[in-house]
Amino acid sequence: MNRFVNTLRVLIFISACSVLIPAGGKAADEKILPAEVLSGTEHLLSLAVPGSGAEFQPERIAGLMDFVTRNKKDGEIFSAGSANGFASSYNEVDVRTRLVDVLKYSFNPAIPWFATSPASLRSTSWQQTEKPWGQLPRLWELFGAGDAPVVIRGMETVENTPDLSTGGYYRYGLHRALVLFTSGPRRTVISISKQADVSDVGRKGFIVGSDDDWTYFYSGEPGLNVTGLGWVKSYMYDSAGLSVYTEAGPGAGLVRIANFKWLRAGWSNINMVQNEHIRQGLVRFARSFKEIMESPRLPAVKTLEADCLKIAGLPEAAMRDRMKSYRRLLAAHGEKLSGGARKNLPEAFWSESYWEGLSREEMQSLLVLETLKEHLGKSPAGGMGSTAVPPSQPPQQ
Repeated sequence: MNRFVNTLRVLIFISACSVLIPAGGKAADEKILPAEVLSGTEHLLSLAVPGSGAEFQPERIAGLMDFVTRNKKDGEIFSAGSANGFASSYNEVDVRTRLVDVLKYSFNPAIPWFATSPASLRSTSWQQTEKPWGQLPRLWELFGAGDAPVVIRGMETVENTPDLSTGGYYRYGLHRALVLFTSGPRRTVISISKQADVSDVGRKGFIVGSDDDWTYFYSGEPGLNVTGLGWVKSYMYDSAGLSVYTEAGPGAGLVRIANFKWLRAGWSNINMVQNEHIRQGLVRFARSFKEIMESPRLPAVKTLEADCLKIAGLPEAAMRDRMKSYRRLLAAHGEKLSGGARKNLPEAFWSESYWEGLSREEMQSLLVLETLKEHLGKSPAGGMGSTAVPPSQPPQQ
């Protein structure tokens, strides 16, 4: 009987979704990406497939780069269609900064990648780098070493933030390829990802207050944070992504970031993702990234590196002491929301075993986030006080 009821719930939910847009379907105002762009994405994605032997050929992405760099009409929405059952979307944002600074903050071996993507990623861990590289290099030092493109391949483990629609968050592995090349006056870096396997089961996450505060609670409990769907065992079945970072020209101080994303996720082997869901996620990433990189309060790279090193070196007891402070701040913040903390935070929050069970990685990622928020003038945990490691002083010149 329970299985029948659960199946009925799924069918009702699918029916409700299909009234708007079928899973993976295209909204009426969407445009399919031009054929030359899709051809370019196929070439780039092949670079992240292990053992493919594919080599980067700049001429095969000429149409893609022309599309990325040209001006678009306001309100234009693009997707890659729904081939092979994937939902997809495209988004771009212009950030007033230099490409070298994007690389120093976002692709720095000393700064976790999630630090500049706090609305999208809870944690990231670069696991291995393929030969000839022994480890992830400092990308900004590779430009100017020659005209030949550079390709770096490796493996990464990521965990994302709670989804805007369902509250679900997932942990999964990625095959990653990074491509650096110069075309005319433009220097470009492309980050390519291909999901390695089905994700861990989706767990219930909570956005505490405004998503712009980057304050989340990760319950660890399987399911979705949606009324009537708390029981669902959902998964990210497969995903792929391209992030193109290209500068307007030498010394221009402007970087265009274009993101292509494909995703198949849901439960009972049914893809429940719509193109609009992906687009919301891409806009979410772009908004927080632009806010961080354009902030006048963004600390110097060496300062943020020192902060991350200090956090990584904390004894576990010191991390757990800071978790106690964070817990108090989060509860106080929850009390200010409609209905109070008991309405906005799940039972796991009140459990001592939950806090005692946090891994070092989970505590470390939270402390990095809170320290960055302190630099940027955001209230830690949405409240007063601090759980951050005292910010490092800028190094002496």
